[in-house]
Amino acid sequence: MFRYYFGIAIMCAVFAIFTLFLGERAPEALATIFIGFAGAFAAIAFITSGPESRW
Repeated sequence: MFRYYFGIAIMCAVFAIFTLFLGERAPEALATIFIGFAGAFAAIAFITSGPESRW
């Protein structure tokens, strides 16, 4: 489960970067939301990580 949730966290971080570069209206607010989701999924990844699911 670590790879799954950490992959989602990385995707959210990439979405935040794309939002900052390509957003027209208030990209900072949406990027902040995506970074928050990335942090939440990274926390879930580390909480649910076990020796069998680590890279």
